[in-house]
Amino acid sequence: MKRENPPQSTSSLFLIDGYNLWWASEDLGPDNDTGTLEGARQSLINWLLATLTPKLAAKTVLVFDAKNPPANRTSIYNYQGLIVHFAVGYGEADTLMEEYIELHTSPRNLTVVSSDHRVQRAAKRRRAQAIDSNLWYQRINHEMKSKRAAQKTDRSKPNQTLSETEVTAWLQNFGLDQQGAGEALQAKIEEELKEKRRRQR
Repeated sequence: MKRENPPQSTSSLFLIDGYNLWWASEDLGPDNDTGTLEGARQSLINWLLATLTPKLAAKTVLVFDAKNPPANRTSIYNYQGLIVHFAVGYGEADTLMEEYIELHTSPRNLTVVSSDHRVQRAAKRRRAQAIDSNLWYQRINHEMKSKRAAQKTDRSKPNQTLSETEVTAWLQNFGLDQQGAGEALQAKIEEELKEKRRRQR
């Protein structure tokens, strides 16, 4: 059946379940009063744009359920490079995300951010990476903050920038093995950062 609101990207790096990530986040989630559902969505969009590099944001698709889409937007729109897609005509975001996964031209390069087991199974069938929303949020927050802190303190390289390849490699490495990740997260990240610093000396 041909959809009126089909996926618009077949080569994204990140496919994100918007409400799932918002609920799982520590700083943006339900403990923080944004006032309206639209405000909550915008807070998540703003966080992604502030956290990801522009190149990575341009390779990211953020999917929302279509129960309360914004009245002043189309069902899919580009916001400063980020694709925001409401699952109008799909009933729920999971179905639209499954279509994105199925149509992806290089699924092994795709990271699917969702705690929903149905979506994770669809990702694994196509050899894409699947990671729980709370773990992805913690990992990308930690990595980006560490990189920015390193750039601020490394005065010998004031114009150091974070490349898309470098960020993607880090995030894919963090998404490969979720077993025991919650307990081992801090130690793993510290080991990776120490090893990276040793190689750069």
